[in-house]
Amino acid sequence: MKFFIKLNNISALYALALFIAIELIINVSHISMLTGWEWDNVYIVIAGINVIGLLLLTILFIYLTKKWTIGRKYSYLSLLLWVPYFILFFSFFPVVFPINEGVTLFPRFSLLIYGSVILYPVYILFINIYASPLSTDYEEIRH
Repeated sequence: MKFFIKLNNISALYALALFIAIELIINVSHISMLTGWEWDNVYIVIAGINVIGLLLLTILFIYLTKKWTIGRKYSYLSLLLWVPYFILFFSFFPVVFPINEGVTLFPRFSLLIYGSVILYPVYILFINIYASPLSTDYEEIRH
């Protein structure tokens, strides 16, 4: 049962990381209006935040995967379990923070978002492969 809770926690963290990155991209116009910065400056800041966040979260995800799911094949379920959390975050966020009317999403943002969502399971797979030991036998891991 503890493993199932840990697996769901790390899956929710995967979904939250992608959700925050996508919401930053979607809300460029809102961030620009709130800060008074021009869109180009906001793009650069958001790109920097996303790259730094990706690097730091990759280290965190590898650490958590190594700590919580040593040698378990079920850790690969996180490739699928992040999707319901991601949908939940995207369903809940507009209720709390409604988008103003007249705000449109540029086609290049849509392409970036779709590409990110499609490639994200590959990212999670690489984290799981890197964080899992070469042998699943507990005795070989201990020695």
